[in-house]
Amino acid sequence: MATRLVDDTGFDPYDEGELDDSWRQQPMGPAYCTEPTLDELPAALATADRVKDTLVRDSMPERLAALPANPTLDDVVEMSRAAHR
Repeated sequence: MATRLVDDTGFDPYDEGELDDSWRQQPMGPAYCTEPTLDELPAALATADRVKDTLVRDSMPERLAALPANPTLDDVVEMSRAAHR
């Protein structure tokens, strides 16, 4: 039912599994603000790491300050992707 609702609103539903794994989608994880395609999403979620993602999150103020004065969505997505390379 929920996936049908997501699909009906124009988005691609993806069932990540159990609630215990929902932390893999947390802010500054490899699937967050990186705009993965539906095909890329499983790999992004699989590479989530609680320790690394916390370090990435803590580095965000510095990373954001390095962006241009009026960053585009592409700038922010690239910054987020670069944080996980």
